[in-house]
Amino acid sequence: MKRWLPLFFLCLLAMTASAQITQDATKQLRIYEDDDFFNIWGRGTDRGYSNGSSIGYLYMKKKKSVFLDKWILPVAGPHAINVFEWDGMQIMITPNQIADTSYIPKDFYYAGALYATHGLTSYNPERKYSFHSEFVFGVLGPWAFAKETQTFFHNLIGYQPPRGWEYQVPNAPLINYNFTYEIMLWNPVDYLEIVGSANGKIGTMTTSASALTYIRAGLFNPYFGHRDLAVATKRRFQLYAMARPQFSMIGYNALLQGGIFRSRNSNFEELNNYQETHMRHWTIGMDYGIGIVINRASINYTQKTRTEWMSGTGKHSVGNITLLIPISRKTIPGD
Repeated sequence: MKRWLPLFFLCLLAMTASAQITQDATKQLRIYEDDDFFNIWGRGTDRGYSNGSSIGYLYMKKKKSVFLDKWILPVAGPHAINVFEWDGMQIMITPNQIADTSYIPKDFYYAGALYATHGLTSYNPERKYSFHSEFVFGVLGPWAFAKETQTFFHNLIGYQPPRGWEYQVPNAPLINYNFTYEIMLWNPVDYLEIVGSANGKIGTMTTSASALTYIRAGLFNPYFGHRDLAVATKRRFQLYAMARPQFSMIGYNALLQGGIFRSRNSNFEELNNYQETHMRHWTIGMDYGIGIVINRASINYTQKTRTEWMSGTGKHSVGNITLLIPISRKTIPGD
């Protein structure tokens, strides 16, 4: 039955979408779903980074930022267009054989995380660059309820229940700060954009650095917006293909290594003594997909492929569906 789930979910979103972050919507709802069973080549799996579900609220405001917003969420100049957000997300990682009740030392740990994110995307339409900064706080381990979530949905769709969650990583706090810089590299015509990007993460969840290139071709509005609202939103229908090659260096990942309290958990440390795989510190990847925008709403499908995160586990591909729904008709915050 699970083989029909991606098709059903795509159809459901297509009916709901009527959806992208646009300058003529100051409040938006974002629904984001990663699942390795979503695969355009029909090669869905249920291992590694198995699932990530998120719901977010994006908004623009007139009031000046205070406290953390002011100090850790920088803006891209005095006339930048700023979109703030609050998100909640749960992710889970599992080994390949989830029906196995024994510990599997040659595969991923069972790991789940539940966290909230507060961030800002600030873009400068004149100089065509943007900052995205975010503060992450949450929990790792049984407190994240990943076992309960996966068991519930597998029972719901009649799929094999996961039986190895007793071996999951221990509880630990997750606190992270992530920052991304993007700049236009090449925009020779209206239907082609190439954007360069650098990303850094530091904290108890992930410490890493990445370099990316975002290539977009088709019918779309300017990636970094425009000071003139009419120009920024001139296309009411958008359709484009995208690709995002990337290279990452990972210093630390709590979900792959057990979290900051792993040494305090004797059961986990005992299991870890038998672990035969280890985290890869260098990965390369390619995202590719399509985006559709109708009026002020958008739906995007992206296939995300990466070289192996853990030695001996092989490359992995995860499908993503993102839906953005405007929930405000106001074009200027507070008006």
